[in-house]
Amino acid sequence: MKRFLLLIAGVLMLGFVTSCKEEGPHKDDIVKFSAVINSSPTVPKATSSAQGTGVFEYNKNTMELKYNINFQNITPSSVTLNAANPAWERGGIIKELANKPTGQVSGTYKLANTEQQTQLILGLMYINIPTDLYPYGEIRGQILADKFEE
Repeated sequence: MKRFLLLIAGVLMLGFVTSCKEEGPHKDDIVKFSAVINSSPTVPKATSSAQGTGVFEYNKNTMELKYNINFQNITPSSVTLNAANPAWERGGIIKELANKPTGQVSGTYKLANTEQQTQLILGLMYINIPTDLYPYGEIRGQILADKFEE
């Protein structure tokens, strides 16, 4: 009887293990990111009521990052994609996404290499929006992966 119960338990466990699928953003070809853009994370510190949001989709196969960035209460000199390590520091410009934009910036940027892909996935990239008054950035938003829901 004990052997029979052990056999049944083993079959049930095998069924549970084989029915589990490995899921998550690492399995998808498209990974979604977002950014909350305001003056809180700027380096050096800026004080501004300006704010914005960014939504991003990264295609791991083509290495293309689609972006749609909206902002208000600001007259930017540009909108740039930057990277810093550690993430809260000021980092270098990877790509100028727009020069003297108004309200919204959208497009696609093809990441140059796997180092940039790693920076994006680890949350080391950010959107920086400088102005004439704050040339290092009046508002900024870290690009972070959206939470995956099962």
